[in-house]
Amino acid sequence: MLALERQKFIVNYLNTNKIASTKQLSELTGASLATLRRDLHVLSQQGLIMKTHGGAQSVPSDIPAQSSLTVSADSDSSITDKDSIAKKASQFITSNDIIFIGAGITCNLLCKYINASQKKDITVVTTNITAVVELASNPGISVLVLGGNIHVGTNHIETLDEYTVHTLEKLYFDKVFFTVDGVDLNYGYSIINRAQLPLYNHLITNSRQVYLLANNAKFNKRTFTHLCDLDVIPNVILNTSVEQNYLDYYREHNINVFTA
Repeated sequence: MLALERQKFIVNYLNTNKIASTKQLSELTGASLATLRRDLHVLSQQGLIMKTHGGAQSVPSDIPAQSSLTVSADSDSSITDKDSIAKKASQFITSNDIIFIGAGITCNLLCKYINASQKKDITVVTTNITAVVELASNPGISVLVLGGNIHVGTNHIETLDEYTVHTLEKLYFDKVFFTVDGVDLNYGYSIINRAQLPLYNHLITNSRQVYLLANNAKFNKRTFTHLCDLDVIPNVILNTSVEQNYLDYYREHNINVFTA
């Protein structure tokens, strides 16, 4: 059972049974006790469960639970769209690559596909805590998590602050994969968390290949902070049903479009 599936199972199990020990959850999921403790820590940080001595319990009904990485408010169709894009993105990763992976559900799903592949000697640099949980136990993958303040989003946990980019100054990546919150023909790519802006700007200019992952729900949408125009990022991975006017724009501006 992969990390995303395991964490969803844990939340659902506790919602039904109210409480469980780490040993019980280990037996139910087939994961080690150390892995289960990491899962419980992540889920507790998101407010989806409450840790107890030796286990965990569901969140009492009078305490509002946050949206999670694995149990999100996204519709089934949105998750399917993101999963298709993540699977497509994984095809561009080869053994010996040095890559950066951003935060968000699509990037979490990308980690799932990387972990399940037979590719080896991959170095993953990330600010994405869920990526670390997913990939850390794979002997064929080296994981470097960038330090910073913890930011809990609606579907991710990320380490990020003004010093994060300084850590990257001497690093150059073969490939970078990240998502945005909005895609608009006139406004370009936009993000909600302005603290990500220096990070993404650095990645765009210090990587051999940059891939933008954007499912259908991101299009015709503007969010708080403008990242860049649509012609700045050379590779985009989209769903097959994206509107034709965006495909026309990408073609006219020589952007590589990969559909999933």
